[in-house]
Amino acid sequence: MSQTRIRQTRAELYEKVSATPMRTLAQEFGMSDVGLAKVCRKHDIPVPPVGYWRRKETGYKVTRPQLPAAKDGREHLHIYIRERLRPEFEELARQVAPKIAIAPDISHPLVLRSEKPLDRGKLNQRGLVISKNGALPHLLVSREQLPRALKVLNALLLALEERNQPTSWPKQENSLLAVSINDEAVRFSLSELTDSAPHVLTPLEAKHPWSAPKYDYKPTGRLQLQIANVPSFMGPIRRTWADGKQQRIEDCIGDFMVGLTVAAAAIKKNRQETEERHRRREEERKREEEERRIAEEQKRKAELVAELIGNWEEAVRLRKFMKAIEEETVRSDFSQEARNDIQQVVEWVRQYADTLDPLSSLPEAIEEFVRPDSKYWWLE
Repeated sequence: MSQTRIRQTRAELYEKVSATPMRTLAQEFGMSDVGLAKVCRKHDIPVPPVGYWRRKETGYKVTRPQLPAAKDGREHLHIYIRERLRPEFEELARQVAPKIAIAPDISHPLVLRSEKPLDRGKLNQRGLVISKNGALPHLLVSREQLPRALKVLNALLLALEERNQPTSWPKQENSLLAVSINDEAVRFSLSELTDSAPHVLTPLEAKHPWSAPKYDYKPTGRLQLQIANVPSFMGPIRRTWADGKQQRIEDCIGDFMVGLTVAAAAIKKNRQETEERHRRREEERKREEEERRIAEEQKRKAELVAELIGNWEEAVRLRKFMKAIEEETVRSDFSQEARNDIQQVVEWVRQYADTLDPLSSLPEAIEEFVRPDSKYWWLE
């Protein structure tokens, strides 16, 4: 089970214990008041005596015990809090596990299909049976444990189907068995645990040690059921059930089925949360894209207006220049030839000013402002 670690100094915890009743403070740490008291005793932190808070509430003068020096000299401590199941998963985990009987013969089609390639299978380096095409991902045990494992798997699959939780085994390579619970596929496997020990080189291997195995493996006879696709970060959801000193995997089938239900709920919750995160990211992306589009459009319009203002100001300046030329021509005693030349300049300036001036053809000038695509209509 995963844990959360909280780092405190002795002085910090002492102040909290002295200011808040143990039961209330323990809830803030997510633990019991007994557990918090144990932490305080371990680190030589005194706690208020019995009746302390009652006397304080009724107005009696109380004296809190002093914080002594730490016996081990360490002033920092860690409080470890076991992570709890989410409430919706915890409720499912409290279901009463059904009692599952082991039939003497196997009958489920997927178990019969699993048995066939293993009948004449070979052993891998761990001493577990694999078919000629490789290991079956959902069933990996020794030859000695194969009959037992097949019966366990048979009982599990039959019990699941009785509860309208059908199992499937896709034909794709390395596919795991999966059970459908509330429309969620939960993948699982049955395997045998192995022990390992450093390999002792033989005299022949000593000549070429690089080609020798590092470890020797030995099947233990202990079977384990395991859920393969429980999502991370969904809390301490149980994934494995195994033979122990007292229990046998045959007695854990019902508990494993409850665990499959919890795993299905976690898979569904994780999928929904993932979809929600994707939806929010997509909305954020669209919002940022719209803001960027609006900013670019504002920039385009500002640049266009600035260009129109510049052209208008230039047209006004040209007309002033043209008027000044005309006035100077009237005042001065120019020859007719010079006047003709000056008039050519005046006409050109007038035409150029009219070309620049957006007010000369205002509808056309603002067309690009309102409908920017009209400027490049031939690209549509």
